[in-house]
Amino acid sequence: MGENTEFKSPAEVIPSTRGSMSAVASSHAPFLYFENAPLFGHLNGTIRITLEAARDLHGPSGEVTMDRVVVAHLRMNIPAARSLKAAIEGALLLALPAPSGSSPGDPPSKPN
Repeated sequence: MGENTEFKSPAEVIPSTRGSMSAVASSHAPFLYFENAPLFGHLNGTIRITLEAARDLHGPSGEVTMDRVVVAHLRMNIPAARSLKAAIEGALLLALPAPSGSSPGDPPSKPN
């Protein structure tokens, strides 16, 4: 008999436990790509941020034109905004070039 070569999507089997994060159904979470966060505000304890991206389109004479589109409206409470800010600052720190004389994977040096 031949081997079954039908592709089966892997199942997420990370269960929810108290005090930890569950990844069950995380494969359905959206990926947000944006190029700008031009609008932000605060209303009644809710932080509001609008994200946008550019897209290329065919113009009327065949030329390429660009427009900007809103891709997401972020809404969060203040602790969530602080958490997002810390995550972004941490990711930007990881993206810094390594100081000369260090190897990739070395922890970043702290400023004096």
